Amino acid sequence: MTIFRRVLPVIWLAALIIYVLAAIPDVPFHGDESTQIYMSRDYHYLFIARTPLRTQVVDFDIPTSATEMQLRLLNGTVSKLLIGLAWHSAGYTVDSLNEQWDWGADWNYNQQFGHAPNADLLRLARVPSAILLAAGVVLMFLLGRTLGGGWVPYAASLYYALNPALLLNGRRAMMEGSFIAFSLLAVLAAVWLFQRPSWLRTLLLGLAAGLALASKHTAIFTVGIVFLTGIGYLIWQSVRSRDESSTVEYLILPLLITAALITIGTFLLLNPAWWFDPLGRISTVWQMRQDLLAGQTAAFGGYPNLGEQVVGFLRQTLIVQPQYFEVAGWEQFIGGQISAYETLPWRGVSVGGSVLGAAIWCVMIGIGGWRLLRDRAIDGAARWTVGLWALTMALTTALLTPIEWQRYYLPVYPAVGLIGALGVQTLIQRLVARSR
Repeated sequence: MTIFRRVLPVIWLAALIIYVLAAIPDVPFHGDESTQIYMSRDYHYLFIARTPLRTQVVDFDIPTSATEMQLRLLNGTVSKLLIGLAWHSAGYTVDSLNEQWDWGADWNYNQQFGHAPNADLLRLARVPSAILLAAGVVLMFLLGRTLGGGWVPYAASLYYALNPALLLNGRRAMMEGSFIAFSLLAVLAAVWLFQRPSWLRTLLLGLAAGLALASKHTAIFTVGIVFLTGIGYLIWQSVRSRDESSTVEYLILPLLITAALITIGTFLLLNPAWWFDPLGRISTVWQMRQDLLAGQTAAFGGYPNLGEQVVGFLRQTLIVQPQYFEVAGWEQFIGGQISAYETLPWRGVSVGGSVLGAAIWCVMIGIGGWRLLRDRAIDGAARWTVGLWALTMALTTALLTPIEWQRYYLPVYPAVGLIGALGVQTLIQRLVARSR
């Protein structure tokens, strides 16, 4: 029985990882994949040609550099560097790369004039994101263990591995795989650090948080709440006991400061475009992102009011029917790909799937949230960190997402999966106890 308990998690995780990786070539194409592959030429600049940074990475004045620079500032760097490593390892060169997708032109123009990657390059570019998405299965399992173990890690990792929105976007050659994986790693590392402070866990938290930010800037919400939770946990422990206060003050606080410095250093190391004016880049990127969102809502129609925004959040969070494209008319170009993908057993399964299913899943989340709030048997570090992170993900995605694009809701799914899994186990435990 002991051997079975040790082997079961390995078999379980291996099966889910295989499931996540199974459909990499079959995912319907998205135009942003072209842009990410186009951006991977930075890998060539930095590691192959070793061109001076000011010439190729940060100079707006070079004719072809202005667009590249805007993309560098708006997007994360982890995905494009990993894509570059993938095609370089496979023998491709920078001359093999496509141009960025032109959203102002139609499908045929982009295909005809080299703005779309060939099938082999596309499949290769998807591998890094898919691998990191699969790594998230293990991270969800470990986070489930911090909430008390039992069946929580199995239910949480199953929800993650089957979530059709995570599978669709994480399997594509985009930023989502690294963004989700490193965000989860940052949360897990924070729980471990608060449970038992050490320099190794400090390093892990700093690297994970820095990589999450370098993957996608919106990871700032996860990274921010993780560090704020550490400060809150410190204060809480200080109030509880003078003995615990001394431990926390003299261990966790300096470790948190060190982790924050490692986070900043990791982010800057992976963002050469920030090197020459890091503080100025913050306001520049903020304004560029605001302009981007304003342009998207103007072109595609955003939420008209807060009520519709909340309804859209509930629809995307609980029902989760996969959104294959955002631009109207794309169904005529990738309709065949969508039909083929939906016949596969690897396409994922929405836990909600319908209004009734969403209502049941919502109850599970409520039960899990109540238990996380009230059950003192759950480790305090896990309760604080996972609880505040889940609440932050729900509030930020619900209130700050101006348009109903499913990939903007991806950060909330792992949080929902963990809390819902805790609710499922709680309900089962109570039903079993009553039956006895």
